[in-house]
Amino acid sequence: MAPMTLPTISVEVMFDNIAPSGVAKTNSFNGGTAGVTISTGNSGGTSGSAFNVITGSPQYTTTQAFGGSGLAAFNPSSGVDCHMDWTGVTQVGDTFCLRLYMYLVSATTNIQRVAVVQGPGGVVSAVWMTSGRILRVYLGFSISIAAALTTPVPTGQWVRVELRYKIDPSGNGTAEVWRYDDPNSAIASDYAISSTQAWPSGKPGMAEFHLQRDAGGYWFLDNVAVADSRIGPVQGTWTNVTLAGKRGISTRRGSNRVVSPVIRYEAGTATCYVNNTDRRFDPTALDGPYATGVRSKVTAMKPLRIRATWNAVTYDVFRGFVDLWDVDHVANVYSEVTVIASDGFKVLANRKRAPVAAVGAGELSGARVNRILDSAGWPAADRVIATGNSTLQATTLEGPALTELQDVAESEIGELYIDASGRVVFRNRQAVILESRSNTVQATFGAGATFTPARAKLVTDDVTFYNEIRATRTGGSEQVAGDVASQAEFLVKTYEASNLLLVDDTAVAGYASWILYVSKEPEVRFDTIEIHAHADPAVLMPIVLGREIGDRIRIIRQPSGGGDPIQRDVFIRGISHQTTGATWITTWNLQSATKYGSFLVLNNSTLGRLNENALGF
Repeated sequence: MAPMTLPTISVEVMFDNIAPSGVAKTNSFNGGTAGVTISTGNSGGTSGSAFNVITGSPQYTTTQAFGGSGLAAFNPSSGVDCHMDWTGVTQVGDTFCLRLYMYLVSATTNIQRVAVVQGPGGVVSAVWMTSGRILRVYLGFSISIAAALTTPVPTGQWVRVELRYKIDPSGNGTAEVWRYDDPNSAIASDYAISSTQAWPSGKPGMAEFHLQRDAGGYWFLDNVAVADSRIGPVQGTWTNVTLAGKRGISTRRGSNRVVSPVIRYEAGTATCYVNNTDRRFDPTALDGPYATGVRSKVTAMKPLRIRATWNAVTYDVFRGFVDLWDVDHVANVYSEVTVIASDGFKVLANRKRAPVAAVGAGELSGARVNRILDSAGWPAADRVIATGNSTLQATTLEGPALTELQDVAESEIGELYIDASGRVVFRNRQAVILESRSNTVQATFGAGATFTPARAKLVTDDVTFYNEIRATRTGGSEQVAGDVASQAEFLVKTYEASNLLLVDDTAVAGYASWILYVSKEPEVRFDTIEIHAHADPAVLMPIVLGREIGDRIRIIRQPSGGGDPIQRDVFIRGISHQTTGATWITTWNLQSATKYGSFLVLNNSTLGRLNENALGF
């Protein structure tokens, strides 16, 4: 018998950084020589785009450099305004972005310029830093404050700062300043956006990066860039880490258990074990491959991803950020590190936002999700957002970003989760009816003469059962939907939803009716299925690695006491993988799909039959 094979698992962590791509101009200063004055002649080459104009005498230095190696720029002379400028970077579209990495040694005594954007008529906007280390963006050179951050720039560490300038054809525009205290992160620590106003000159054509120094303090610069669109952090390189023996991995995403007709998904987690015999993952080992000699790169919040390759196809299993490196030394002869990570939900939950003027009245739920993600600095490439079916009230974009995102999803009765690639996914309410992966069975377990190596748990209980729905929107009146026959048979069980974001009470009434229809009777359902994929990897591995939250599957079970087979269609609502060197067990948490094939959808041959389908909301 041929030996059983399992997928090849790769656990990768992003420790290091490489030069950014896709920007108009960038400079890392790494092509210079420490102690030499930076000039237009020596600032290009392997550093990147040479500067066109340099004022003062900034120098290359190795004292501080982003990532712990290479060079950076600093100003050796107190009282002298050094700046390095690019010209000929005319804004093509409606957005002009400038990025810099700053290491503030200590606060300057006076307010100082950090970056300036110039147009054909002079200065368009400028970022200044106060003696209290607060970044402000100004209209013009220093005419008036357009927006200001609320928290100070931290000292003694690298931070990323981005200035984004937007202008429309009429000459009106906004300026934004964003600060990322974790310079590799896509999630901002603080930001400010100006109101829309007329700007003093046309589109930018020049970017200035300033190095100020006075009796109070100074800063270093590294990895400066300009682009015609949002830039983000320098791109990271993925480092494959070695798993320890046969310990394997465990991951969990989605819902732990379906206990309501409206599902709120939890943050996903992953645990893996890596070999640390040479101390490479020991944060106290400063001479290791993931250290700079003075600082370890083995820290929390490093991006981590897990992938599995089976039959020449690589599948994403999990992507998130490291929570914990737990170092265990065994009798001074062996060391193993337990690595625990959480997905992007943790990041979005930690992103607290100050309120702004109310915006977005009357927009669809998908537009709202994108607006919230933008306010949290979540990358556009890491989201899959549906248009949505519900129109929403205005928002002030305040508080934890995840809380507001979940409020939108619950008002929509949609789905919001992080997928295996680390992307925020928002599915609208009608996706379970209209999208093929939800209205058509994607995999069947238990059919045929051969027993599928899986264990499905059949239950009937009251956790998803409600026969009275009371729903209220913010500023609206309570809407009630109930089923008299169900209440007479099962007594009354009430589901309450308050502070919905819907725009009118008619929509709230539709919300209540939808929930009542799918939950008015206790269900007999399969709530979990545990699949032993190692028992038949050729058949099962593509299934357990390829299915996603929201997919529809079918389970057929022959009762042990005889009788007709039990058959139910269900949706996958949670995905867990547990592996060792010899086993791969996947568990899916499930939601009954019985009611979701019977909504009326106009112009649909199957779901559009009058008097046979419930009206979809």
